[in-house]
Amino acid sequence: MIKRIPQRAKTDCAISTVAMVMGHPYSYERVLRDSDKYAKNSNDGKFFAWWEPYLLDEGFRICYRPFLDLYALPRFSGLVVGLLGMDIPFIKMGHTIAVDELGIIDPADNAPDHIEINEYVLTRKEQGVKFHSEFLAIERKFP
Repeated sequence: MIKRIPQRAKTDCAISTVAMVMGHPYSYERVLRDSDKYAKNSNDGKFFAWWEPYLLDEGFRICYRPFLDLYALPRFSGLVVGLLGMDIPFIKMGHTIAVDELGIIDPADNAPDHIEINEYVLTRKEQGVKFHSEFLAIERKFP
């Protein structure tokens, strides 16, 4: 089970989410410090998913899976977790969340520790959120 790590600023959800999916000993502070080693934007200003090379460099096995495969994560008993991105049009920002065998772990302010996947997806879609069509599946080293 993933332990929730709240984000500390409006734009650091990725730091929190990456720390959550990596698990102990990867704290918010360690991931923040380590993330400085990775490019965040390309020369033409496009955003890089810096966590992909970071996870690989740290020895994690990763692969992209279709959105609907989120619902299969409970079968892995915490050995495989997910990092899911979304676009939130009403605030013109992206956001990342973690997913484990118990559901969604959102690093945003005042979110509960876990939210059932269907409930979270339905609520967010009603708010106009657009989920990415794939999520990053991560095989955890420390379940």
